Amino acid sequence: MSTNKKFIIAKILLIFSALPIVMYAYEYGPDPFRTGAPGDRTCLDSGCHSGPALNAGGGSVKIVLPNGNTYTPGAKQRIMVQILDSAKQKFGFELTARLASNIQGAQAGELTSADTLTQVICADGAFKPASGCAAGAAIQFVEHTRGGYTASTAGGYTYQFDWTPPATNAGNVNLYVAANAGPGGNPVSTGANIYTTNVTLTPTAAATGPTLANVQDAESGRTTVVPGEWAAIYGQNLAGNSRAWAGPDFTNGNTLPTSLDGVSVTFNGLPAPVYYISPGQLDVQVPSGISGTVQVVVTSNGTASAAFNSTVVSNAPSLYNYPAGAKLYPAATHADNSLIGDPAALAGTTKAKPGESIVLYVNGLAPSPSGTILGAIAYTASAVTVNFGSVSATADYSGVAFAGGFQVNVRVPASLAPGDYALSVETLGQTSPAGITLPVGQ
Repeated sequence: MSTNKKFIIAKILLIFSALPIVMYAYEYGPDPFRTGAPGDRTCLDSGCHSGPALNAGGGSVKIVLPNGNTYTPGAKQRIMVQILDSAKQKFGFELTARLASNIQGAQAGELTSADTLTQVICADGAFKPASGCAAGAAIQFVEHTRGGYTASTAGGYTYQFDWTPPATNAGNVNLYVAANAGPGGNPVSTGANIYTTNVTLTPTAAATGPTLANVQDAESGRTTVVPGEWAAIYGQNLAGNSRAWAGPDFTNGNTLPTSLDGVSVTFNGLPAPVYYISPGQLDVQVPSGISGTVQVVVTSNGTASAAFNSTVVSNAPSLYNYPAGAKLYPAATHADNSLIGDPAALAGTTKAKPGESIVLYVNGLAPSPSGTILGAIAYTASAVTVNFGSVSATADYSGVAFAGGFQVNVRVPASLAPGDYALSVETLGQTSPAGITLPVGQ
């Protein structure tokens, strides 16, 4: 079962946030060389702000790295900078990446904004052009924008951006960041807390390319897949960082992204929408219109894996689910959209009641459209039976509710006494795997 792609629960529960350096009324981002790196200044010693001594404000700043304190040459990774200061309201930052062998004079790799909350400037203070910073101003700085400053929230905030290391082993790399926590409102020169930190990254061997170990249903772990369903791909060197898709990845209307940070997947040459990437796991939507044995290929940063044979079937239902305590519960809702569960295992949930209509969410119930946000479109599936232990009920409705996922409406049998029931769905001779528990109350 995928532990990363639980967006059904996010939908049901309606389920980032802080960082570094605002300077001297620099609501729009500070000047270059304000990171606290050797030879750089901070807002305190440059006169931008006044406040307690450096790192004496009671808060902190942290650089969060997806792969620990290592980098793979040429493999882009998503970096976050987190600031915490319970006494402050607004936050900004500036970070730089330098070669340890020449900290004051050598840029390490390329910094790139991941959203509109950050920007990258060169050593001359100009915005970094698409062609990169000029040779005489090659050192880069990523910092907050006005939008990032405005978006920052009381108590702490996190910014994120991308860093692509040098293409070849350049030795150790040092990341330096300075963060400013201010009192709120328009940026002011007094009452700010300034924090700094740095990390050293050591190079790892260049990746040999992605290798696949398994392709399976993302919810049940079955090794067969259904056109249009969500599948999990496991292996090594699948990606250089870990993240799920985000708003900026949707660049073509309602079309789902088929590449995240240089990672893409094909089934028999057809591109698969990519929801989640990490070095060891990818979550993708199986393309429509395929059958039989297909070849799955992962391409990461220009290197393609060997083909992995996967078997496609017409249906193989599995219930979206979530763990709580020692059990797996269905990602099911009451008519008011509240989550069904055992409140003793997960606070805020309530048990199903005999006679009520509930909504289940199912992967692989039938082939479904791939590659697009469905909106209100629904495609009716074949007749579905829901098993509550030894008692069965025919679903009142089943159809595609969102990209890759089916919704099944069913009435809980009125004859059920309070207790836990093994839950499964069945259609066209295929039944979802065991192990899902539906708690029923009074």
